[in-house]
Amino acid sequence: MTKIGILVASSNNNQKLGLKLKELALSQNCEVDLINLVDLRLPLYSTVEEEENGIPESALDLATKILALKAFIIVAPEYNGVMPPVLNNAMAWTSRATKNWRDAFNEKFVGLATHSGGGGAKGLQAMRIMFQHLGSTIIAREILTTYEKPLNEESAIAMINSLKKLAMA
Repeated sequence: MTKIGILVASSNNNQKLGLKLKELALSQNCEVDLINLVDLRLPLYSTVEEEENGIPESALDLATKILALKAFIIVAPEYNGVMPPVLNNAMAWTSRATKNWRDAFNEKFVGLATHSGGGGAKGLQAMRIMFQHLGSTIIAREILTTYEKPLNEESAIAMINSLKKLAMA
C-alpha cells in the first residue's frame, strides 16, 4: 500500500482540508501520515537557537517521518502573499535535522493545497519555489479552496492518484 504524507501548516480551515484529503487518500487505498506542523511547537529557527539548544526532538522526529515517505501533500494557508511562518520554520529545522539539507525532500513528489480567505495563488507559488529548491518534483495539479469555492473532490482524488502512481514508480 502506498503511503502519502500530508503536512498541514494550520489549525483551522487548512487542517480541515488536510483531514478531508486524508479521508480521500484512504478511500484510494493509500496509507496516510498526517502531520500538523502547528502541533510540533518548534522554536523559531536560528543558528543561535541551534547552537544553544541543539535540534529539537520534534524536528528530528519530523525529519525521520519525512525521510520515510516518497510523496506528500503540503496544505498551508497564504500569509501576506507567501507561505505561513510555521511551514517555513518546520522546513528550516527539517533541513538541519538531516545529514544533507535536501535529504528530506530531494527526489520526492509533492502536491500543493491551500484554503485561503484571500487569493491563495501567491501562497501556492511560494510553496512551489521552496519545495523545488529542496529538490522535490512538484506535480502540476494544485488544490485551491476558498469560502466561496469548495474542494473539488474529483480533482483532489486525481492529485492523490498521481502522487500514488509516482510514489510506486
